[in-house]
Amino acid sequence: MTAHQCSSWIFVNERTFITREQLNSLLKTYNIFYGNQTNLHIVYGQTEDGKPIVEGMLDIFWGVKRPIQLKIQDEKHIPSCTVLKSPDVFSKRGMTRWGEFDDLYHISELERTQIPVSQAMNSQEDYLSYHNSTLKPHTDEEPESPLLYRTMSEATLVRKRTKHVMMDRKIRQDHRASINGHFYNHETSIFTPAFGSETKVRINSNMKTEEVIKQLLQKFKIENSAQDFALYIIFATGEQRRLKKTDIPLLHRLLQGPSKKNARIFLMDKDTEEISSDVAQYINFHFSFLESILEKLNEEEKREIQRIITKFSTEKAIILQYLQSKQVVKTETTV
Repeated sequence: MTAHQCSSWIFVNERTFITREQLNSLLKTYNIFYGNQTNLHIVYGQTEDGKPIVEGMLDIFWGVKRPIQLKIQDEKHIPSCTVLKSPDVFSKRGMTRWGEFDDLYHISELERTQIPVSQAMNSQEDYLSYHNSTLKPHTDEEPESPLLYRTMSEATLVRKRTKHVMMDRKIRQDHRASINGHFYNHETSIFTPAFGSETKVRINSNMKTEEVIKQLLQKFKIENSAQDFALYIIFATGEQRRLKKTDIPLLHRLLQGPSKKNARIFLMDKDTEEISSDVAQYINFHFSFLESILEKLNEEEKREIQRIITKFSTEKAIILQYLQSKQVVKTETTV
């Protein structure tokens, strides 16, 4: 395979590669499925060296059986692009830059760390406590009539809006993402998410399985190590396949199609057993039907065991008879 041919193939895992044309077709099908829900679309771009990269939201379902532990205190906000760097590939095509909104959020965090909140609020209140022209004290109440806004200067209105924006920023910074409505508190910091409950995490095609798990744990501030978990694809047939460390989960999602009815990606305990397609075909059958199948398998096993016993008993009898005849001939010759 030439260098040009290698660059045209996209790695999914050690045994699966797709071409750029196949990737474009998969992206088109995926994005058409979600229609106007552009926040769920997967977008395409290229790195500086011309390699294709895709980015989007990945649906992950909780399937852990052991409890998880939430961090006791929030850490200083670290944008996702700081830990898991991704090339700046989407700005040239007018798409959302990877980590752009995290950077804007980080700016407000930086401002908050440089100036204590209490001082910032006090200085803001002192600054807003007087009119710029009449030097009359302000009140915290809003004007009774919208017409009274006309008597205020534009600078005063901007400062009022700024005060609300600062408060909104602080609320967002103190917010912790919940796991299906479960918020952190000291008494319930250790719990097990409901099986099959859904969450989303934004990733790209440069992130392998373990990096995706770390991104998910970081989003919800989970104390457990990423080594305790694994990602599994569970198909509608009941087959359960574990993603390897070298797999690209976002590309696996594209290959399986956008519908969650066909396949879903689960976060599960690392020692969860896989289920082959041969075993999976029996899972959805009725209990009584499975019992009858098991009974037939037991009968077939007994017949096979008896057949093998009979076969080897016959062969051993023939060999023993041959040995006995040899011993008789040897005895007569000796006499």
